[in-house]
Amino acid sequence: RHSNAAERFRNGARVRDGRMFLGEALCLCYLWSFAAGYNLDVDGPLQFRGPNGSLFGYTVLLHRALLVGAPVADSSFSRAAKKPGAVYKCSVTDGRHCEQLPFGHHSCGKTCYPEDDNQWMGVSLSRRPDGGDVVACGHRWKNVFYSKQDNQNKLPHGVCYKFTPDLTQSRALTPCYRDHQRKFGEDYGSCQAGISNFQTKDLIIMGAPGTSYWTGSVLVYNTSSNVVAAYLDDDSTVQYGSYLGYAVSAGHFLHRESMEIVGGAPQHGQTGRAYVFSMQGNLLSIINTELKGTKLGSYYGASVCAIDLNSDGLSDLLVGAPMYSSVREEGRVHVYINQGNANLTEAKFVLVGRDSYAARFGETIANLGDIDNDGFPDVAVGAPQEDDLQGAIYIYNGRKNGITRTFSQVRPSWCLRGVCWPSRYGGGGGQVTTVLSKAGALQSVSVLCRTRPVVKVEAFMLLPDRVNRTIPQCRENGQPTVCVNVSVCFRVTGRPIGGRIEMRYNLTADAHHKEAFPLRFYFHGNGTSNITVGRVKTKHNELTCETHQAFMRKDVRDIFTPIYFEVTYELGEHSTARSSSRTLPALKPILQQRGENSNVVTNKTEFARYCAWENCSTNLQVFAHLVLPSYNNMPYFALGNGKTIMLNTTLVNAGDDAFLPMLHLRFPSNLHYIKVLDAEEKYVSCDITEESKSIVGLDCSVGNLYIGPHAKVNARPAAEMQMCVCIFNLHKRLNFLLFTCSYVSPTSFVFGDPDLIPIDCYAEKFNYTYKVVNTGLSKALSAQVEILFPQTVAPHTYRLLRVAGVQVGFKCSYRRSFMNETCSFLSPVLVVTLTKEVLLQFCSPGDSLCLPVRCAFGDLDVGKEVTLQVEVELNPMVLQLLPVSDHVLTPSEVPADCLPVTEEFCLMSFRGDTA
Repeated sequence: RHSNAAERFRNGARVRDGRMFLGEALCLCYLWSFAAGYNLDVDGPLQFRGPNGSLFGYTVLLHRALLVGAPVADSSFSRAAKKPGAVYKCSVTDGRHCEQLPFGHHSCGKTCYPEDDNQWMGVSLSRRPDGGDVVACGHRWKNVFYSKQDNQNKLPHGVCYKFTPDLTQSRALTPCYRDHQRKFGEDYGSCQAGISNFQTKDLIIMGAPGTSYWTGSVLVYNTSSNVVAAYLDDDSTVQYGSYLGYAVSAGHFLHRESMEIVGGAPQHGQTGRAYVFSMQGNLLSIINTELKGTKLGSYYGASVCAIDLNSDGLSDLLVGAPMYSSVREEGRVHVYINQGNANLTEAKFVLVGRDSYAARFGETIANLGDIDNDGFPDVAVGAPQEDDLQGAIYIYNGRKNGITRTFSQVRPSWCLRGVCWPSRYGGGGGQVTTVLSKAGALQSVSVLCRTRPVVKVEAFMLLPDRVNRTIPQCRENGQPTVCVNVSVCFRVTGRPIGGRIEMRYNLTADAHHKEAFPLRFYFHGNGTSNITVGRVKTKHNELTCETHQAFMRKDVRDIFTPIYFEVTYELGEHSTARSSSRTLPALKPILQQRGENSNVVTNKTEFARYCAWENCSTNLQVFAHLVLPSYNNMPYFALGNGKTIMLNTTLVNAGDDAFLPMLHLRFPSNLHYIKVLDAEEKYVSCDITEESKSIVGLDCSVGNLYIGPHAKVNARPAAEMQMCVCIFNLHKRLNFLLFTCSYVSPTSFVFGDPDLIPIDCYAEKFNYTYKVVNTGLSKALSAQVEILFPQTVAPHTYRLLRVAGVQVGFKCSYRRSFMNETCSFLSPVLVVTLTKEVLLQFCSPGDSLCLPVRCAFGDLDVGKEVTLQVEVELNPMVLQLLPVSDHVLTPSEVPADCLPVTEEFCLMSFRGDTA
C-alpha cells in the first residue's frame, strides 16, 4: 500500500480513496445568490488567462499583485527543466498582464543535486498576515544525488521559496534535506514538504505527509530564529500511512497570546484525524487527540482551518471530511468551538452545503476574513465535484455563537475546488476585502472577485415619552386632532463609502395593537392606513432624520396597551460622483445581515395619565335598583305574573382613570341571566361563573380597558325567573320559545288502483324535514324534541309505517322495526263509510300504537336553529282499508295548539286528504 502511495506522490498526485486527482481547480467567485445572496460581487469578476494545460490558477493569492500558481507550467527562466511549475504575478489594473516570478537556482547541501522537473511549484501559496513575505512551494522537488551516483531512488523532499514583500528576492527552503540521507521513505527521505503551507507573523508551517513511510509530519520554520521544529512520532501516536500534514493551519488554542499548530491526517485509521500541536524549542507536541472522523473513508482532516469564528480571541477549528458518505461522498465539515486551553467542543451540527450526491463538500476550507463587516470572520467551503463535477463554493458567516448553520451564498457550476485568500485592495473607492479564486484549471483561467462594501446602518426612532389624548396638537382635514411626531433616523457606518446612500423604509403605527381592538393611529395622505413609506439620502457617518405625524383615531378605548411603532428599512440607490482616476469601478454597497429581523427597529410610547388626586387613585362607586312597575308610586313585583327582572346598575368613577375595571354581580340560581342591554355601546362584556349550586356569578368588564375620571356607565342586565329546573316539567311560560316548522317530500301519492299495485309488497317513502328555532329572549338549556308517528289506521292494528332513519348532527333515539307482514294479510273487512274528507290520526305520550323519535340538541342559543330529517316508509296496502276505492294521500303534520302551562307536549299527526 505504501509503495503504491509513494509512487503516486512521486507522480505529483494527491491520493483520494485510491485515486489520483490531478489539476483540481480552485475557485471562489462569480457567485450568485442561492439563499439570500450576500456581498460577493457577481456582476464584474476579473478574469486572468495563463498557458493552456499549465493548471494556471491551481492556487491564487492577492498580494501587491495577483499571484497565481501554475504547477505544471514551463519555466520562463529555466528552459532545461521539464514543466517545473511557476507562480505568475498579474496586474489587476494594467491590462491584466501576467508574468512569472523568478526562482533561481540554489545549493542545497553536500549530498544534494536538485531536480526541478515536475516539481509542482505553486502547489501552495501563503502570505504573512501583515502583508509581508510570500511563500510558494513545490512538494515534488527531488534530490537526485544518489540516483545519479548509485542509481538509487530519487528523494522527493519538496522545496519552498520565501519571497520578500516586493517579490524581487527569494530564498529556498528545503526543511527535509539531510546530508548523506539516501533511503526513500525512511525519516524525511520522501517527506514532500510544502504540499500545504501556512504563515503566521514569524512562522512558516509546512505539511510533510510522506515522512516516515507516509506517517507524515508537520514542519515549522521560525523566521526569527532560523530554527525548524518538527513533530517526531516517537510513541507511534500517529499510524503509518496517515498522511499527517496533508493540511495545516495555526491559531490561538491554549490562550489568546499563544500559537499552536494544526495538522490533518486524513488516512489515520481510515477514518482520519486532526491534531493540535504546541511548539517547544524544535519539537512539536500533540495537545489534543480527540479530533477524529466518524466514518471509514470520510477523509476527515483533508482540510483544516483555524479561525476565530466568534471573535473571542481564541481560535476555533473547522475540519473537512470530503469523502463522508450517506449515499456517496456528499462531504461534511465539522465545527469545533474553543472553550479555552485547547478544549474544543464540537457543535451539535455539521456543515453540509446542499448535501449533494458525490459533491465532496469540505475538500477545502478557507478563512475569508470579515467580508460582511460584522466583526466576525467568514469562511468559504469548496465542493469540487458537486453537480456532476461542475463544483460549487459555499459562504458561511461567523457569528457570536460560532457560525451560521446554513450558507449565505453559493456559486454552483463554475469551479472544481475552492481555496480563497482574504486581502485588501485599494481600488474602486476605498479598501475592499477581495476574494480570489481559480476557475477551471484546464481552461487556464483565474478569476478575481471583489466584495461589495457592507453598509452598517444605525437606525432608530424618536417618540414622545407620553401621548396626551386630551389635548389636540395637530390638525387633520381642518379639525384639531391628537397626534404623535415620529422621527425616523439613520446613520451609515462601516468602511468609508463615497457619495450619497438612499435609505427606503416602511413605518407602521400601532404595530402590536390588541387584535380585539381597532388600530388607534393612522397616517395622513393614505386614507386611514397605519402604514406609510419614506426614503432619505444620507452620507457616511452622517445622521439623517425624517419626521412623520401619526394621528389618533376617535373613540380610542384601549389606552392601557403601549403604542408600538415599527420601521423596516433597506438600501436604495447609491449615487457617486464620476471620477476617471478609479482603477476599478465602484461596487454597489449592500446592507449588513445580522440575523432575523435585523432590519427592523421598534420603539414605543404610551398614553399619559394625568391625575386629579395626589396618589392617582380611583373612586369607583356602584348603584343598583330593580326596574319594577309601580302603583300609586309604589313599585311592586306580581308573583306568578313577572316574566323578567331588570336590574339597573350604575358604575361611577369619581376619581382618576380606572384601568381594567370589573363589575361583579351575584344572584340566586333560580334566576337565569339573559343579557346586558346595549352592551356594545357601553363597552360591557359579561361572563357567567357558577360559584355554588345556589349562587350564580356575573363578572363584567366595563369600558373596554378604562373608565375616565368622572365617567358613568349604566348596565341593565335582565334576568329571568325560572320556576322549574326540568325543561319538560314546566309550570310557567319560560323566556324562550322553541318554534318548529316542517315540510314533507313527496307531498302526495296515489294508491288503490289495482293496475298500479306490484305483485310483491312495496312501501312509499317520505322525507320529513323539521326545523327547530329558538325565537325567545334567552338560551334554551338542554333542548330536545320528540316526534310521535302513528303506526296504525284505527281501528285496525296493521302496521302503517316505520321510521327508516334519522339524519341529524345530534343524538337521536327511536325504535327500529320492520314491516314483516305479507301482502296476503289484508283480509276482507267491514268498513263503515266515512263522511269526513279529513282523517286525523292523533298520538299522545305513552301510546303504544305511536312511534316516538327523540332528539337532544343541547343548549340552544337565541336565534339558533337546528334541522333534522326523518325518512319514513308507509305501507299503502293498509290505506286500502279506507272506504273509498281510489285515494290520494297528502302527508302532513298538524301540531296541536298547546302551552307548557297546561300540556307537557305538543302533538303532531298525519293528515290524510281523500279525493
